[in-house]
This record gives sequence, structure tokens and C-alpha cells, in this order.
Amino acid sequence: MSVIGFDIGTFAAKALLLNLKGKGRSATVTLAGLGIAQLPVGVMNQWEEQPVPARNAMAAAMKAVAKSSKLGAGKFAALSMSGDTMIIKKITMPVTSQKELRASLALEAEQYIPYPINEVIIDGHILGTDDQTGQMSVLLVAARKDVVYGYIQALAFTKMLKPAVIDVDALAFFNAYDFLNPDSRENVILLDIGANLLHITILYEGVPHTIKEESIGGQRITDDLEEAFGVSPEEAEAIKLGALPVSNPYEVAEVVDRVVSNWEAAIDRALEGVRAEIPEYTPSRILVAGGSALFKGLAEEIGRRFQVSTEIFNPFAHVKFNPKKFDPAYLNYIGPQMAVSFGLAIRKVETL
Repeated sequence: MSVIGFDIGTFAAKALLLNLKGKGRSATVTLAGLGIAQLPVGVMNQWEEQPVPARNAMAAAMKAVAKSSKLGAGKFAALSMSGDTMIIKKITMPVTSQKELRASLALEAEQYIPYPINEVIIDGHILGTDDQTGQMSVLLVAARKDVVYGYIQALAFTKMLKPAVIDVDALAFFNAYDFLNPDSRENVILLDIGANLLHITILYEGVPHTIKEESIGGQRITDDLEEAFGVSPEEAEAIKLGALPVSNPYEVAEVVDRVVSNWEAAIDRALEGVRAEIPEYTPSRILVAGGSALFKGLAEEIGRRFQVSTEIFNPFAHVKFNPKKFDPAYLNYIGPQMAVSFGLAIRKVETL
């Protein structure tokens, strides 16, 4: 029984199906299915104001990609969420067991959640305990019920997919990293740069210490180029990717540098928060994923800025596939965009 990992972004629904045997780098991971379906422009950003069109568009995209990629009917699906409809926060609370955590989490978490407690679904994971103080660090996740139920309804509307997991984008990326780096104790920064969001996950000794989300992604570059050159969104996107030449390339570089500087400032702020608690914290490497990961020179620029080895995260580097069915060059290109889908697709190991 396979889980299809669906990453629902701003402009597209990305789906991934894996066949798994074993765990980590020693596991046999085979690519069984892969697909992308476009979403109507802007509809997913209007979930708050117009949830029905967003839900319907999401259902149509998932059904389209499942059909076109022959992922099969009756499959279980894993989805993930991000944005203002959910809260991720590290909190401190009295020591309890993971089994007892959920029962006591609601009382502890109420002070951190800006929504009525009866309007959210709460979960948490124990990160570590301090025997001297009797306190423990917990990663708290709270998601609005209406959005979670909207995701489940979207799956039902496909009439071919069943819900298995609702996860968090940043944690799905971490799951992918953790699966491919078993027992790692590295201090790593995971960057997922999507169209409208930047997710920063800072690992301390292999465990998520800080997760931050910033509302600035690769689309900001497109928007700024559109304004700077007075062109259409399609032409601005082509300029960003280097497919459309311009008379003043230095102005393009200025736009790009300004947005990248904002990303680097966000990473700086997240690191400052970690170092306030762990002064000696130093990352050993930075891994970049998402649609903007392959932006020319981005990894090198971030590496220079933070004096840390910076790599593009490509989960397909560790996956077996049939080259007659999947083009190796395409997998290399699309890999960084499938980090979240990969982290969702492996959840079947724990769930089913």
C-alpha cells in the first residue's frame, strides 16, 4: 500500500510515488511515479477568503496528476501545509512521555496559539529533556481545523485518493533529509525556497531546533522584474530564468541581489535566535531545495555569505529508476522541487 506524496504549492501540485525497502542510505528506493499539474494562478493564495475555489482547484490538480502519471486509483495520499493557517513553535513544558504528550499539550499550548483552542488540531514531538529542571523541549504544531478538513475534502472530491497523513512542509523536507542521512548528528540548515515562502529549518545535532517561515520566495523576483521593466508576468519569469535578454542586465542583477539579501537576512535572524540559546552553534552545511534552488549562482552566493558548504538537495540522487520511463536529465532538474513530496512519500513506512 503506497502513499502518494502531494506537495501543493502556489502554482502547481507535485506528486511522487516511491517503492521502499529498508531505511536510509541502505534502503532500496525506487521511483514508481512522478507528476506535476498546474494550479490556477492565485487561487491557493485565496484559501482564507475563498476556500471553495481553492479546494476545488486542489482536487482537480491532484486528480489530473494522479491520472496523467498513472499513479493509480484507491491510493493513500500524504499532504502538507504551511503559511498563516498553522503555527510551528518550540516550547518548554514539564516532562511527560510521548504517549501522554497530546493529552497535556492543549493546556500548555493555548498561550502560544492565536486561534481558539477548539478551532485547531494540535500535535507535538519531544525534542529533548532536562532532568535537572524537570522540563522538556517540545516542537508544537497547531493547524486550523477548517483548513485540514478542506484538504481532506479535496482528496475526497478526487474520488480516487484517500487521506493518510497531513504534515508540515518544513518537516516533510526534514523527513526527506533524515531518511537519506540516517543517524546524522550534523548541524545543518535546510532552506526550502518556494514561490511565496521561504522555510528555514535549523538542525542542532541532527534534530530540528528552529523552524522559521518568511513570506518572500522566488515569485518576489518575478514581481520586481515585472515592475522594473514594465513587462508581463510571463516575460518577467523568462527574464529571471535568463530565457529573455534585456538591454540592462545589471538592473536584473540588482533586483535578484535585493531579494537574495532578504533571504540571507532571514537566515541571519534565525541563526541569531539559535545562538542566543547555543552560543557555539555553527552549521556544517546548508542544503537548498524548492523551485528557486536551481537559480543560477544562488547556492554559491549563500555559501560565500555564511562561509559554509552549500549544496542543492536532490533526493533523486539516491533513488533507483527506469531510464526508459524517467529522463535522468529531467529528474536532476526537478529533484530539488520534490524535496517535500519525497518527505511525504516515505511516510508510509510509519503510517500504513
